[in-house]
Amino acid sequence: MSFRFKVMTDSELNNLLPEGVYSFEVNKSTRKVSKSGNDMAELGLVVWDASGKSHYLRDWLVFSDASLSIRKIKHFCDAVGLQESYKKGELPEDLERLSGKVKIGIEDEQPKADGGFWPKKNVVMDYVKLSVAANAANTATVMAEKIKADADLFNDDLPF
Repeated sequence: MSFRFKVMTDSELNNLLPEGVYSFEVNKSTRKVSKSGNDMAELGLVVWDASGKSHYLRDWLVFSDASLSIRKIKHFCDAVGLQESYKKGELPEDLERLSGKVKIGIEDEQPKADGGFWPKKNVVMDYVKLSVAANAANTATVMAEKIKADADLFNDDLPF
């Protein structure tokens, strides 16, 4: 038995998004600890290009006292409508299904410790604040979906 896969050319494999602002949704959020011992959220993002094709990126929100870390957390909260959580200094662990706009850049090749190079890749440069009305609608929609999902999971409709 063998593994099967789609054969792609080098140009097909180099499917980086051009630098710019794109819509995103968090499809996975995992609590982790950074190398320096800080709590962090590892985010799996689905980012859509102009033609609607989805691209998958990872990003990290590191909860440290460094201003760059706090800036990214604030901008994430502004982008997804969690400004009140930011003002309280608390962010929920479940960030899945939140969406907004993200600024994507391209990181050049990086040397590997054992030689060679990691290829160019897309990276999250920043999160983009939406209008107050758009954030309120986004947060309300996400919260309604979460409440519905929880209600579907836990109900008193017993089949017997």
